[in-house]
Amino acid sequence: MAEVKKTKIPHSLVIIVSIMVLACLLTYLIPAGAYERVKNADGQTMVDPTTFQYVESSPVNPLTVLTYIFPGLTKAASIIFCLMCAGGGLGIVLDSNSIQSFAGNMARKVKGKEWLVVTLVMVLFALICIPAGFNSWIPFASVGIVIASALGYDAIVGVSMIMLGGSVGFSCGAMNTSNTGTAQAIAELPILSGMGYRLFCMIPFLVVTVIYVVRYAQKTKKDPTKSYVYGLDLGLEHLSVDHIPELEKRHFPVLFVFAGGLVYLVYMGIKGDLSLKACGTAFTYIGVLCGIAYRMSPNDMAKSYIKGAKGMASTAMMIGFAYGISLILDAGHAMDTIVFHLANLLNKVPALFQAPVMFFMHIIINFFVTSGSGQAAVTMPIMIPVADLCGMSRQTAVLAFNFGDGFCNFILPHAAATMGFVGAGNIPFSRWFQFVIKLFAIWVLIGCLLLMLATVIGYQ
Repeated sequence: MAEVKKTKIPHSLVIIVSIMVLACLLTYLIPAGAYERVKNADGQTMVDPTTFQYVESSPVNPLTVLTYIFPGLTKAASIIFCLMCAGGGLGIVLDSNSIQSFAGNMARKVKGKEWLVVTLVMVLFALICIPAGFNSWIPFASVGIVIASALGYDAIVGVSMIMLGGSVGFSCGAMNTSNTGTAQAIAELPILSGMGYRLFCMIPFLVVTVIYVVRYAQKTKKDPTKSYVYGLDLGLEHLSVDHIPELEKRHFPVLFVFAGGLVYLVYMGIKGDLSLKACGTAFTYIGVLCGIAYRMSPNDMAKSYIKGAKGMASTAMMIGFAYGISLILDAGHAMDTIVFHLANLLNKVPALFQAPVMFFMHIIINFFVTSGSGQAAVTMPIMIPVADLCGMSRQTAVLAFNFGDGFCNFILPHAAATMGFVGAGNIPFSRWFQFVIKLFAIWVLIGCLLLMLATVIGYQ
């Protein structure tokens, strides 16, 4: 028989390095430009929108691309250390088999209605991520995969339950102090004002996202060959519920401690105190307390903690590499030029379509600046005066920023959220992109309609 040649899937790290090289090439094509930065009364670094000027070209040599890796890792240090600590804590929890046993028991009880579990988990994380920072929940990808495995679904469904559910709560920005709060402060709007409409926006986004994931889950369960990760060895045997013991009394103390830890994290998020440092520390405590509740020996807890931290190492490295992309573009002074020309373009668009066009502009800018608060600091000082001149409400301009910054975080190979979740599931980025790109197109359509509605009702 003729041997069938399999298509090789590029590793996610290869894709990131390729984009780093592309970023270097862009610094040769995009004229260098810069705005002046000033400090406002709160000490925030802002862009003065009247000061753009072209500066001396400073292209980045592609041969120096590897020199940006260590600075990228350094810039991403807080996320990396949070993931390592959280991975360690969850390693202890998972080695107790408590979550796996609970998930297996739950799956047996909901047989025939597995879609209901997927829906409930997605709604839960959409609500959790309304006030809380999104990257703090990356470690829960492992929990999502365990639940999906118990329900008979693939790793993409497991990651999607947490990631895409949370994406809606985060991206609509109803109570997001770091992104929405920063943008509104720049726009001189009361912090978290206009919350009602942003909460309303969550409904259509969440409905289509849940339907999209559930349809994929049911389709691939019926025919596993239609899974985007079919035939791939993802190395997730430790998260499988196969041969997991029945739910026993000794598992309940662990589940109780774990649930208490989740409640604490949500509480910290609502208070606005869930920093990456606090999250990593909390997961470590959760792991140790769960180990004690399961009566694990100190040696076993230490081994599980190190094993869990190792499981996050590849994900952490990819996030650090990804941060190097923005450093390259900063070094080439390309970002400000892009913002300047996009802002000028907006003046030529009919009023009803200005907000959707601003949404598309933030999608483009988000490729270069993946940090939400960083993007707000760079773009909003320019976009707010443009919105004023065009007759667009400042609240609508902030909403366009929310959508453009938020939803992009789940399709870009150099976004911390994408690489964090996809890396935790060992899912090749190319396969994840094939799965999520259609959903992203739907998100964009819904976002445009909601922004047009905001324009019609004079959203304030």
